[in-house]
Amino acid sequence: MHPLAKRLRDDHRHLQRVLAVLEAQMEALGRAEDVDFDLMLDAMTYITEFPNRLHHPVEDVLFDLLAKRDASAAAACREQIAEHERLFHDSAAFYGLLDAVQVDDATLPRDRLLADGRAFIEAQRAHLRREETELLPRAEQRLDTADWDRAALTAGQVDDPLDATTRPARYEALYRALSRLPA
Repeated sequence: MHPLAKRLRDDHRHLQRVLAVLEAQMEALGRAEDVDFDLMLDAMTYITEFPNRLHHPVEDVLFDLLAKRDASAAAACREQIAEHERLFHDSAAFYGLLDAVQVDDATLPRDRLLADGRAFIEAQRAHLRREETELLPRAEQRLDTADWDRAALTAGQVDDPLDATTRPARYEALYRALSRLPA
């Protein structure tokens, strides 16, 4: 397995865990229990800053290469690349919603927050499933080492804050919540 393929799969695993933290908060909200908006904002900051700004651009290069090498994958690759842009906007919108409730003390019906949160989480998971079950396996079959190396150049040396040896204080609440999840 090319090191970039491993990195992308590790990124997906981290994102799934962050989504689990967010989902637990949404479920608590659905039961009318106290929720930790700071934790939800930390999770959304991670999703907005890491996958959307650093992970997806690498996949865009990889999927563009795959579309050129495998015509039968071209439509799915184009759809996934376009979905990266939609997910970025969805992440920013949901972050803004949480921020409005937390910082601006905005009044928002709980049902709307729950519906938007659950839809956001499901869209993220569906996106990851498609990459894990369809696109990455196909890329591993169809792309050669030079293609993977070319995509890896886009990645640079950016560390996932959830995998880094030095952990930014910004994510301390998220680190604690992740440590309580089953491995």
